[in-house]
Amino acid sequence: MILAKVHTTPKQRDEFRLLVAIRFACLMALAKGHTDPMDCPRVQVRCAELVKHFAYHHPSPAFYRQFIRHTGELGLNFCLRFTEPLQGLYGKVMVWRNDSQAVTNVHPLHTLTTVTPVGR
Repeated sequence: MILAKVHTTPKQRDEFRLLVAIRFACLMALAKGHTDPMDCPRVQVRCAELVKHFAYHHPSPAFYRQFIRHTGELGLNFCLRFTEPLQGLYGKVMVWRNDSQAVTNVHPLHTLTTVTPVGR
């Protein structure tokens, strides 16, 4: 959705604006040294704007396919997931880093180099 080139409806344009604001806030959070973007107050405010938007407007089919009940990409380095509310109006938005630096429980694999003795 965020990488779509043509937003055909006003609903998609509103969602695009909110997603870009969240992505920019996440990039600024990384620049300020936050390892988890949800720790940044700016990201929390932007996510609250998206939650408020969906409290009063239904998501577009493109947003629904990518971010609701799924984890969708928010650019190259971030993922976003919107959880619909079971009761009430407000759902929940979660944003996290999607790069290998954010994953702490996975050991990076390196290629092994074999050394052959010289002269053989």
